Order: sequence, then structure tokens, then C-alpha cells
Amino acid sequence: MINQKYCPFCKSSSAAGCKHLAVAVEGRDFVRRCVELCQGEKQWRALCEWRRRQRLATGEWSPEQEDYTWLETAFCEEFLKRLTWFGTMEYEWRAGPKSKQGGFWVLLWSKDPRQLWWELRDEFERQTLQAWPARPPGRKSGGRAPKSEARSTKSEARSLKSVGRSRDSLPL
Repeated sequence: MINQKYCPFCKSSSAAGCKHLAVAVEGRDFVRRCVELCQGEKQWRALCEWRRRQRLATGEWSPEQEDYTWLETAFCEEFLKRLTWFGTMEYEWRAGPKSKQGGFWVLLWSKDPRQLWWELRDEFERQTLQAWPARPPGRKSGGRAPKSEARSTKSEARSLKSVGRSRDSLPL
């Protein structure tokens, strides 16, 4: 291990591990692992989808922007640093079993990692609820119309088809 890091709380080496090391993972797996550890996959997917739609609508979306947004540094700035239980994030070079299998690992420290993961999931939920306001009563989750509306839409489409028109061809 080159440039070994030490716990900011108890001064244990990162190799020895301690109760403050929330996660130690290769950089490319950092965001995915944080999402898994907080058990916030569903909220994370919804939040990513909402952000993608917002950027598409405003013309700001690009694959490069999407890739950059979820690098560990951007993720840390956007979600982790504002959390009460966030300690610090550091990088450490770790060698693999073969000479060319080394890489940078991200170390995330917290006074209480369990609290950090709960707080991260709460943050995902807060941002998801803020992005996707509650549905009006009577609407089912998934954005589908109630069955009675769906039936009337299907019968309307059938009657338009029999006349030789589509719903899109009707005047507004």
C-alpha cells in the first residue's frame, strides 16, 4: 500500500480497519457501493431518472455530464458532505495480487457508519420526494390512469379507428 491513510478519529491504519471506516472500495465502485450500503437503490434510481429528465428538458444533458456527475468526488460534494455523520473521504493506492492490478481506492470515514448510511438514505428520500411531489389522490403509483379512464380511452381509440382517424388527428 502506498500513501497509507489513517482513521481521523482513532488513528488506526486503513489496512487494519476500524469501526469508523464506512467503506473502502475502488473508485469506480464507490457510488454503487454507497447506494447499496444505505439500501437506497429505489430512491437513487428515481432521483437519477428525475435529474436526467430535467436535463433533457432544458437541453443540458450530455453523456459526458452524466458520467461526471456520479464520480466519487461529485457524489461526495452533492450528497455526503452535507450529512451530519460524514467524516472525510480520502484516496489510497492499493496494489492487487498481480503487478498491474493496483488502483485508487476511496476511503470513507464516519464517526458512526451505520448512522451515515441511514442519513444518506434519508437524503435520497428527501430529494426524491422534493423532485417527485406526491401524486394526487385516486392516482395509482406508476403514473397509469385508473381502470375506468383506461377503458374509456381504449373505447374512444376503437371508435376513432372505425371512423379512420387517430386521436392525434383530432382538432384541439
